[in-house]
Amino acid sequence: MFRKTPICLLLTFMLGATAISAQAQSKYGHMNLGNMLENMPDTKKANMSLKVFADSLGVKDSIMTKAFQEEVGKYQADYQAGKLTPVQAQQTEAELQKKQEEIQKFEQQAQQMVAAKREELLKPILQRVEDAVKAVANESGYLMIFDTSSGAMLFASESDDITALVKKKLGM
Repeated sequence: MFRKTPICLLLTFMLGATAISAQAQSKYGHMNLGNMLENMPDTKKANMSLKVFADSLGVKDSIMTKAFQEEVGKYQADYQAGKLTPVQAQQTEAELQKKQEEIQKFEQQAQQMVAAKREELLKPILQRVEDAVKAVANESGYLMIFDTSSGAMLFASESDDITALVKKKLGM
């Protein structure tokens, strides 16, 4: 029994040394993903394309709204001049209400279309950045890489800023 104790102590010491060695070799990195994306030429191109797309939908909305306002103005003028019977006024009001609902529906659809277009344009860019971050992590032996733009990291001890490495990997 006396002989087993030194062996147990030796094994405990070796396991402890291995754990300490493994902790000492762990590398952590950080970068600001938001700033990275903002400064990428591909993101700037995507944002310009998105603006053109959104502006085209805005023009259509403006045309629909202007036509609606003109019809409302005509209706009000005809109603005040007494040119409409109560039944005609009711029918015109129902038509105007339907057109107003169509405009609102279009505006909601336009917002959804812009959001879908944004995702379509940014998805490949985000994938490139993710691939570059993973490659840097693997090549440089990083255990974890944190995104400082999310605001989740309050403190990081011995963390390397890998922004330059990711930019290099992306050819920036």
